[in-house]
Amino acid sequence: MLIQTNCNEEDPSSRCTICGGDQWRFVREGCDLYQPSCEESFKLGRCLSCGQIMQNPLPTPEQLSKGYSAEYAPYRPAWKQTGWPLWKILRDLTTWRRLRRLQRYGGGNKLLEVGCGAGDFLHAAHRVGWDVRAVEYSSALADALRIELGFDVRAGELTPGLWEQGSFDVVALWSVLEHLRNPLEALVTASSYLRAGGIVFIQIPTLHGVELGKEFGQYWALLDLPRHLSFFGRECLSELCDKAGMKLIVFKTPLLETAWCYFQSIRNYAYHSRRPMWRAARMAFLALISVISLPYMAIRARRGHGTEAFAVAVKR
Repeated sequence: MLIQTNCNEEDPSSRCTICGGDQWRFVREGCDLYQPSCEESFKLGRCLSCGQIMQNPLPTPEQLSKGYSAEYAPYRPAWKQTGWPLWKILRDLTTWRRLRRLQRYGGGNKLLEVGCGAGDFLHAAHRVGWDVRAVEYSSALADALRIELGFDVRAGELTPGLWEQGSFDVVALWSVLEHLRNPLEALVTASSYLRAGGIVFIQIPTLHGVELGKEFGQYWALLDLPRHLSFFGRECLSELCDKAGMKLIVFKTPLLETAWCYFQSIRNYAYHSRRPMWRAARMAFLALISVISLPYMAIRARRGHGTEAFAVAVKR
């Protein structure tokens, strides 16, 4: 594979967001599946210094603004959806699992969620007794949660000065770090809001997951380009947490997330294929491969090499 070296020092998008390295090995590329008419391709590279996989170069703000549209799935609120469509059932299952993790690892009752989206987890945590606050990049969603639920939700990015330092017992970043241009800065700020001994929950796509699903090509669901900027392993995340004044104590890659990634990838392919007969044959083939791969998925997940990781870090 080609190696990209000597990146432009004046272009921060060409440098690793963990170690600052500027030498890369090309991994794979793909398009924005939420924008089928867009022909732009986004490339992923592995940093040769620390091993992180990220988009190189990073997409421009204009490209990202197109990627986050009203059709973006996390912006659909399951908590007020009537009926039981499949996406709501799956979202409720995700929320339930997050609540179980909160009850297992979290202490106290003050919770800050970063990137709360449509507010499903925030709403559920409030219902079981947590005093919740949140920050959400989408001003429309932040306004809706303030008006409809009365929650203290600030619009924009996580920055110092929104609340008092050390005022939270738990900070949750569910599927957030991979969307940020500076994940270290976000963890440093999140840590500042935690009391000593407080917990941060992190859910991220893994760099191991990027190298799976090559048979799906750009339809591999884990990629979610251009929204997913970075992909992390245990070592990368541990280094980030250490720099932010926290210690990584849990890093797991559950089988359910890996199996779901395969299912969603099959769906992606089916939705975007233009030839019905070929689509049906391809879907059947990919579904068979996925079923056969279940034992392999389970082994990888148990070894921490699944497609998505759940992590817990404690503030020193």
